[in-house]
Amino acid sequence: MKYVKILGLLAVAAAALMAFAGSASAATLTSPENVTYTGEIHATSEGHAKLENPVAKIECHSTVKGTVEKHGTGVTVGGAISELLWGTEGSLNGKCTNSWHVTTVTAGSLEVHYKAPGEGTLTSTGATVDTTRLGVTCTYRTNETHIGTLTDSSKTVPAGGTATLHVSASIPLHSESSGLCGSGNAKWEGSYSVLTPMSLWIDQ
Repeated sequence: MKYVKILGLLAVAAAALMAFAGSASAATLTSPENVTYTGEIHATSEGHAKLENPVAKIECHSTVKGTVEKHGTGVTVGGAISELLWGTEGSLNGKCTNSWHVTTVTAGSLEVHYKAPGEGTLTSTGATVDTTRLGVTCTYRTNETHIGTLTDSSKTVPAGGTATLHVSASIPLHSESSGLCGSGNAKWEGSYSVLTPMSLWIDQ
């Protein structure tokens, strides 16, 4: 009887694990709807993206590009970022407001985690960004850092329009920074419209 009870408990536990696995984020990006998308994703800021460190508030036009490299059942959607650029339109990766220069040292990678219908959360790893003015450089680096959310084309009015990356992040200061940078994180905020593909959905 004792062993029967143990086997029963093991069966219940296994069923619970299977149910949990079935409900885990099986994230896939699709474009057009219901067709798996594994191409390039290109997004550009709506107006200026904002970088605010302990010594300044910096505003720049910004663009990001990457390619979907992993997705599917039990796999978090993600891939390497090929471009993360900053600056005025027509002069990317250059001058921003108040004579600040913002430069991406390493673009890192981005993951999209399914959150709810039409919505995912964004995680950045290995993105290193320098902000420089008057010889002072403050460096920030992501490491599995939550940076915001993705709302897909089902959330647009009418549905099927441009998906949006809503960035609202706190990026840790890197050890290579100048001592004049203080010790706090930098805020990164902005909305990025996804230009490629024209419509994008996130499915579980």
